[in-house]
Order: sequence, then structure tokens, then C-alpha cells
Amino acid sequence: MKMFRDLILIAMIAAGGIGGSQIPQLVQEYEQRLGGARDEAMAAHKKDVEDAGAFGLSLKDFADRYRASDDAAIQSGADNMMRRRDRAEALDKALDELAKAPYMLRPWIAFQHLDPVVGPAAWQAFRPTLTIDPRFAVAGVLLGWICHALLTLIWRLIFSRPYRERRRFDRRRA
Repeated sequence: MKMFRDLILIAMIAAGGIGGSQIPQLVQEYEQRLGGARDEAMAAHKKDVEDAGAFGLSLKDFADRYRASDDAAIQSGADNMMRRRDRAEALDKALDELAKAPYMLRPWIAFQHLDPVVGPAAWQAFRPTLTIDPRFAVAGVLLGWICHALLTLIWRLIFSRPYRERRRFDRRRA
């Protein structure tokens, strides 16, 4: 049983080290896609601002004028303008925070600002590489070891017999 447990420990540590070293590549994929999405959202927002400026209005006043229309299709245009503005701001903020984040905190920042469109697309495009990042590999090894320790503890709590008597062999001293 001890040999089996040790093999599982080695497998979990190796998987943690290899998996952990892939995290920077995934974050880079996400950052590149986030930048592209931000650029597209900013271009759409800029067009809305230009349209409003052509009439001498701010974007908010332009959207209010759209909302005042009796036509439901035109009213929905105001909501779309404001959603484009909000998305552009959110993507810009996420990309800015990700760029300013310390290296080891970049995965956490990316996870905090995970975009529902960009995140899954980055995951689908991600392909594991042979590069190994030592900092994240060490973090993965530690995580693998901690997971193994927790699983071992849970296993013992569930399957151990609390009052199991040990066999004792009486050896009488001569």
C-alpha cells in the first residue's frame, strides 16, 4: 500500500509541475485575445462617440435622444451603445491590470477579470508546449504535494479503523 501511495505522490507532483509550467502560456494566450477584443470594442465605442459628436452631443445625450424615440428598434440602439461603452471600459481595465500585475499574480488577475467570451476562446486555442517555467513548475509541484496530502488525509479519515489493535509479538528476553 505504501508503494502505491508513493507512486500516486510522484504522479501528482509530476502532473503539478508540468501543469503549473503551462500556466504562463495560457495567460499569454488570454492576454493576446483580450487585447484584440479590447481593440474591437474600443473601435465600436469610438464610432458611437463620433456619431454623437457629429450632432454636437455627448454619448449619453445621444443615447438619451435614442431612448426618447417611439420606435423600439431605435430605443434598443441606445442600450447597445451603452453596452459597447461598458464592454470597452471593462476590457481596457482588465488588460491594464493584467499588464501591471506581478509575474506570479498574473494568472490570478486574469481569473479575476475573466471575460465570458475571451476566456473560453483562449482555452480552446491553448496548446500545451514543451517550455517549462521553473517558478510555476515549483508552484505546481507544491500544489500537487498539498493535494496528495489532503487526499491521503481524507482517505485515512474515511477508511481507517479507529480502534484497530496492532499485532504485537511478544519476544521474551532471555
